[in-house]
Amino acid sequence: MVFSSLVFLWIFLPIVFVGYFFIQDRYKNIFLLLGSLIFYAWGEPRYICLMLCSIFINYGIGLLMDRYKNKKKLLLILSILINIGILGYFKYFAFLLEIISKCTGKKIEIPEITLPIGI
Repeated sequence: MVFSSLVFLWIFLPIVFVGYFFIQDRYKNIFLLLGSLIFYAWGEPRYICLMLCSIFINYGIGLLMDRYKNKKKLLLILSILINIGILGYFKYFAFLLEIISKCTGKKIEIPEITLPIGI
């Protein structure tokens, strides 16, 4: 689903917008999370598990940061490294293998890795 598509503008966006204002305050974040996951899955359902894992890891690290206040910087660095690692894999792993293949002269099978939406 694209932001400019008719399905988004006339169906999805109004449902989420109106639903947000009619739902109880304590469920608003969950409602927006589910709406975001539906939007993401509509465009790229193949990577919804990756998105869920990323969400749970970041949420868990956020909870740990709240509990262990003296380890906030270390946990923040861990979270950043995990997220950059995911980005690095999808964006640069095939490129890195190609460089290694050319430098060593060995034929390395380079997988076709597509970049997920929103990463």
